[in-house]
Amino acid sequence: MKIGMNLLLWTDQAKPEIHASLLRQIKAWGFDGVELAADTMDRSDALAFRELLDGLHLGRTTIAALDANLADPASPELSLRRSAVDMLKKALDNTHILGAELLCGPLFQGLGRFTGRGPQTEEWQYAVEILREVGEYAQSLGICIALEPLNRFEMYMVNTLEAGVRFVKDVNLPNVGLLADTHHSNIEEGNVLEAWRQAAPYINHVHISENHRGVPGTGHAILPEIFDLLVELNYNQWLTIEAFSQSVPGLIPRLHLWRSYATSTDAAASDGICYIHEQLKRAVERRSDKHANR
Repeated sequence: MKIGMNLLLWTDQAKPEIHASLLRQIKAWGFDGVELAADTMDRSDALAFRELLDGLHLGRTTIAALDANLADPASPELSLRRSAVDMLKKALDNTHILGAELLCGPLFQGLGRFTGRGPQTEEWQYAVEILREVGEYAQSLGICIALEPLNRFEMYMVNTLEAGVRFVKDVNLPNVGLLADTHHSNIEEGNVLEAWRQAAPYINHVHISENHRGVPGTGHAILPEIFDLLVELNYNQWLTIEAFSQSVPGLIPRLHLWRSYATSTDAAASDGICYIHEQLKRAVERRSDKHANR
């Protein structure tokens, strides 16, 4: 497994000239790569980040999200659906320039729009058609997409991995799969382990995120058994920490980050990677012991 760190912990506007030292620190902590927001990035910044990351031997994935006022794959308004295509193609272009092979995010719908009811058949079909078009474009660039179900307080189109599997099956492209996130699963799944096990063939990215969005291992959302399952399934793709802090003003109202859950912003990364390594080591040991006792 490759362990990544999402830069949204520190910034929602990553700039190579500002955050080069942060990338070096992430490398020093032992991460294999980083996750960058690709939808708001300039082409020149993507080129500069690629050079920086190559020099540090850091891998990379990207993430995107849509504002429902500007772009929405599930909207009845054609203009908003077409804007979603344009914005996601830009994110994919930047992903390609960065040298990344995966774009993830809650791309089923624009965020911030609620109707007071669940997804309607027409909305679902709109979103499927848009994501199929975007997925085909991604395929031409050699990029996979990992669609992220969000909890009911952030999205109504797709909340569970089971619903995500239905959506991915409807899109029906080999490069379009699911992002499994411990934070959202903790809220929405009746049985987190069983939900992840059932969705496993479609999971191509994982976010490690606490119930309070702070340091991994200091809450209750990241079950040790999740690591057992990933080891059992021979999952060998990215395991990326997604944590947030009050140091990014633009995310506070979106994610309702009213108080801090760590002594420092960096702790979610520096302590988080230690926690992941510890859990993976224990999961491998438990699997070995289990096989030895057969």
